[in-house]
Amino acid sequence: MQTNKHNILRLGMIFLLFVFSCGFNNPKNLDYEWKLTFEDNFDSFDSTKWLTVYESGGRTNWANKELQWYKDENVVTDNGILNITAKKESIYGKDLHGEKQFEYTSGIICSSLKFMQAYGKWEIRTRLPFRKGFWPAFWLVANQKPGLPEIDIFEYFGIKKNLISSGHHWGLDYPHYSGHELEGKGAPFYYVEGRETEGDYADEWMTWTFECFPDKMVWKLNGNVVYEASEGIPTAPLYMIINVAVKDWAENNNEVDETDDPYVMEIDYIRVYKMVPKN
Repeated sequence: MQTNKHNILRLGMIFLLFVFSCGFNNPKNLDYEWKLTFEDNFDSFDSTKWLTVYESGGRTNWANKELQWYKDENVVTDNGILNITAKKESIYGKDLHGEKQFEYTSGIICSSLKFMQAYGKWEIRTRLPFRKGFWPAFWLVANQKPGLPEIDIFEYFGIKKNLISSGHHWGLDYPHYSGHELEGKGAPFYYVEGRETEGDYADEWMTWTFECFPDKMVWKLNGNVVYEASEGIPTAPLYMIINVAVKDWAENNNEVDETDDPYVMEIDYIRVYKMVPKN
């Protein structure tokens, strides 16, 4: 009887080890669902959700040598659609980081002081025209200094009409270098990875989704995976930036399309979710 009792206990221990080794107690093997944590359908502009400047109060990206100055008036809602407008307009701009004469104005929305989240799913439905030098983007930035990692859910650079980019930047800081051959080398270090997706994007409604888990990141366009990565996964809370920059890219012979019509990025909605176990 004593021997049988020891055998039973040993079998019980083996069973428990099997359960734990198979990961039955691992949350990643549980059933999950997405719970909405942020939503804007843009029935009106909600200043409790968005800034119309960068987190620092800046109204251009001086480091990128961009050509636009962000104005509050260039962000408006119309029949449930948020319009971010970039146009040829001369203006003298001055913020905490610098001052100069700009030849373009544009718009930006930023959730840095309103909403941020670590891990989860971010989604936007948007429509973008193609114009040389006009650069709409939806990106996430960590609320830390330096501001890496950065997640670029999409960037439509205004260089090639049939290419749209997704990617991410991580590391300690941006180094000063003239080319990508030094990425990831030395200190401070900086890494960037991404992928271009080819298709007909101009003036078409698209739904972009970014899903961030502790072990991987997934970018989707209209429900289809276009990029995955497992390096440089952000652990800090991320805030959202949606903007239209203007840039005289070398690939465009440093030219920007100066058609009189404004460039308008349209946004139907933005939603954010977190992952929670199913009941």
